[in-house]
Amino acid sequence: MNGAQAGRVAALGYVLQREVAPSFGVATDRYLLGALGRRARPGVLRVYAFPGDVLAAGRWHLAPPSATDLGEAFVRRLTGGRALALGEGYLGLSLLLPHRSALVADDPLALAAFQVPNRYVRGLMRALKQLGLPAFYPGRDLVTVNRRPIAAVSFETDDEGRLLFEAILAIDRPLSAVAQLLDRWDTGGVIKANLLALEGGTCLREEIGEAPSTDDLGGLVCESFAEQFGVAIASEPLSALETQAVAALAAREGRAWTVERCPRSELPFVGTSGIQTGVLEAHFALEQGRFLKEVCLAGDFIADSPAIAALEYRLRLCPAERGAIARVVDAVFADPAHYMLGAGPLRVVADTIVRGLPA
Repeated sequence: MNGAQAGRVAALGYVLQREVAPSFGVATDRYLLGALGRRARPGVLRVYAFPGDVLAAGRWHLAPPSATDLGEAFVRRLTGGRALALGEGYLGLSLLLPHRSALVADDPLALAAFQVPNRYVRGLMRALKQLGLPAFYPGRDLVTVNRRPIAAVSFETDDEGRLLFEAILAIDRPLSAVAQLLDRWDTGGVIKANLLALEGGTCLREEIGEAPSTDDLGGLVCESFAEQFGVAIASEPLSALETQAVAALAAREGRAWTVERCPRSELPFVGTSGIQTGVLEAHFALEQGRFLKEVCLAGDFIADSPAIAALEYRLRLCPAERGAIARVVDAVFADPAHYMLGAGPLRVVADTIVRGLPA
């Protein structure tokens, strides 16, 4: 974990964004993550809402060709996990911390990776219970009410060990509405998705008879996180200079980020596996028919970006054999800072690549 600042965080700055453009919202998280520790923000709790219909791909999905023409209707999140609807009818929550254990311990690795969503989702669940809902986190990436999905969670840790924990809460529409957005905007089926887990989902309007405002829900989330983790939370909206910096970041990097991972003709082989959170794909090319020339992993898994960068790099010129691939995978994830969740046993990576090998 390069440069992760040890220490427990006792205070969070609160940023509320109503009807914010998706590209600006993603850039806000990117900016705030890089600015942690500056000024009075050792950590940040951001609550936001996007207008319109928005298809929010996970960090590791391939972008469909239509993505460049969809503008603000398509966004790539900084976290992995399944594709989700994230526009009108949904509330987004971002918790940004200097390391993944920062609300519970000084040691950055005090929480194992699989414990991170389990721990930080408790702030959201406390808010739902304040609304009288029997919220439950069964593990992986979904929060349920009476066994019906109402929220999805994911997280990312960057090359400095900084954490972005993300939750998307269904307010007026269930999470399953993403199926309609995929049908509308990804007609070629580039984003592979297993939507079965989202069927029968619910939302706040269905459960409590109303859709609370972004302001009201933001206040409730703040109170719940403060009580759950014993932290002070104070409103710290973006300054005028910060707003300019975020807008510049969105304009400079937004388009490139959206299409950073996309189908590539030079990676002709594809292996696919069903995983706990949906689908894992390996797109790759071969060198001399016996070695992996380049590999691009895609799908619904949750992993830290440094791990995937290291894995894809170290798989280059690896023999295209299950055992050799598995050894590279194991070596990368031997580092406790790295993780790949939602995929099941790590051997699925080697199995997926081998499935794509030519007969």
